[in-house]
Amino acid sequence: MRLAGAVAVSVLSADESDELLEPDPGRTPLWNAVRIEGLFSADADLSALSGLDLDVDFLADRDWSETWRRGLVPMRFGRLLVVPRHDAPDGTGTVARAGEVVVRLDPGLAFGTGTHATTALCLQYLARTPLNARRVLDVGAGSGILAIAAARLGAAVVAVDHDPQARRATTANARANGVELAVLDDLDAVDGRFDAVVANLVAHTIRDLADALVERLDPGGELVLSGILAGQVEWVMDAFSEFPQCRFEPPVHRDGWAMLQARRCPKPSNR
Repeated sequence: MRLAGAVAVSVLSADESDELLEPDPGRTPLWNAVRIEGLFSADADLSALSGLDLDVDFLADRDWSETWRRGLVPMRFGRLLVVPRHDAPDGTGTVARAGEVVVRLDPGLAFGTGTHATTALCLQYLARTPLNARRVLDVGAGSGILAIAAARLGAAVVAVDHDPQARRATTANARANGVELAVLDDLDAVDGRFDAVVANLVAHTIRDLADALVERLDPGGELVLSGILAGQVEWVMDAFSEFPQCRFEPPVHRDGWAMLQARRCPKPSNR
């Protein structure tokens, strides 16, 4: 498809009900059949694809960068109210209730709007946690939604993401919310320890970063791990077995996903 001039290519399951998420440890699931979708300009020459079973359709011209906004509606997570950045701030948009903290969001091309269970679980954690004057590290910031929520709740926040588009989205959203964040591209660049470390990633990455995440957690601080399928909970916790100072609470589940929360116990004093 690329050789034929496609500007975008998607590989999908031929069976729309056959959803493939992050596989369980040791498994490499494959689709029995795939459907390949290509996006071409209207005047593209498709002769290079002759002999294939093609279904050609035309899309009306539109600003695709704005399409995501249709599905982004105001959402409440405890005392947090997440609204689209374009939601009118002049009283004609969503009105915050007494005591609610508003986060205005435009995810751009980054992950994190609050609609996915993994992000929602983290927002619920932040909403119920006293964060004023505390230090929070957000690993895998995406759109910056968690970092900005923590900052709006009074925390001093450092956000980390390898993706430059995510860092741009985080910086722009922070500016729109009137908060200041340190936005870094690598966890190795993070100095010091934090009262809370939030990592909304995927299970494999969390396991790989286990040592680095614990290292940046203050004694008495809380580690929050999300992006974990329900069946991966034990597997992820195993990666932290060499850190007995981290005491895990029972996982919190939502829509087949799980969030893990652990507290780093202070070292016992020598008397």
